[in-house]
Amino acid sequence: MKKSKKILFLALSMSLAFSPINSMISNKANVAYAEEMMNKKEELSPEEFIQKAKDFVNSEEFKQYTKEGQDEYKKLIEDLKVENVEEKKEEILKSIDSIKLTYIKKQYEDLKKEVFNLKAESLSDDLKKELDSYKDADGTYEDYEQQIEKLKTTKSNIENYNKDLKKFKDILKDGLEKNKNFDIDLKAEKLVLDDANSNLEKVEKAIESLNKKVDAYNAKVKEENRQKNLKTLKEIIDEEGKTKSEYYYKKSDESLKNNFNQSLDAIKKAYSKLQNKEEVNNIDDLVNSYNTAYKNLNGDKFMAEHKKLVDYFEKNKGKLSASNQKKYADLINGLPDKADSNMDSIKKLKSEIEKAIANTARVRKIQVAKKGGATKRSRSFVRTGVKSAGIVLVVLILAGAGYFLLSKKSKK
Repeated sequence: MKKSKKILFLALSMSLAFSPINSMISNKANVAYAEEMMNKKEELSPEEFIQKAKDFVNSEEFKQYTKEGQDEYKKLIEDLKVENVEEKKEEILKSIDSIKLTYIKKQYEDLKKEVFNLKAESLSDDLKKELDSYKDADGTYEDYEQQIEKLKTTKSNIENYNKDLKKFKDILKDGLEKNKNFDIDLKAEKLVLDDANSNLEKVEKAIESLNKKVDAYNAKVKEENRQKNLKTLKEIIDEEGKTKSEYYYKKSDESLKNNFNQSLDAIKKAYSKLQNKEEVNNIDDLVNSYNTAYKNLNGDKFMAEHKKLVDYFEKNKGKLSASNQKKYADLINGLPDKADSNMDSIKKLKSEIEKAIANTARVRKIQVAKKGGATKRSRSFVRTGVKSAGIVLVVLILAGAGYFLLSKKSKK
């Protein structure tokens, strides 16, 4: 019995030194095996005890045990029979307890080593404090179980913390990258990112600082743009009086003036909103629309079109009645000085003259149809009658002269 205990102690010592690292997740059935046997040793029949002792060989705890220790246990149970169960029961149970204690101790030590390898300056103060204040297990199976659960919780907390730390560092890195070309001082935030010891709290504060700086920069740029846009729109608005006094506006088509005025009204509304610091996102579109409407004003073409109308009238006035000739001559000459005249006025007047010419031609055609050929003889008659009257006048003058001479002679 003494020899067995000595070998068992040596096996236990060797298992601590040479047993391979195993998974930290234990088989609950195996962990509870010896305890179950201990609790039920009074209830188990010899046959049941023998079977459970043999089944323990297939447990994870046994498989992770040293080769020497496995051989010792197998030897212990190889001649186990109903007849000698009571004799060997206590030794078998102690052997199982030792194997299981070795196994859970190894689990505990491996897990503890893994957890403490996660210790870093980048951890939160709470996690560092938790590790610094850690107390080792007291060596009992129950305490190993409790400490393993605590270590698992600590490990999980550290892993989750490190995931968050990486996520927030990625956010900080992305923010720095996106804003590196702007006139923003982000040196302090970059130092936090590059520092491997930066913890989550520092990274979060760096992100908060970056956001504040970006917001301040955006507000500054927004205000600069607002002032710039106000200046641009005010220059346009201030030109309204001068523009509307110019020939190219006053003599433009009404539709073009309407388009211009609508674009100018839109500029005024946008200017008012900007003064009240309201959001206006289409300044460029409004200015482009105004510039297009301004360029489309065609009042500068008024005189050219007016001259064309004069030429047309001179060429075609003979087709009008005398009264219409005077009427339209006055209207044409008065267009440039008329306050509300424009390109539309020229078009309308030309159209009116064209209609008058057409009406005059129609009337003359009707008159010719009624008189037949008399018109030609009448014109010839007027011209012959004038010639005959001249001859008669000469004859009368000569006759008068003759009469005067004859009267003078008679007196003598």
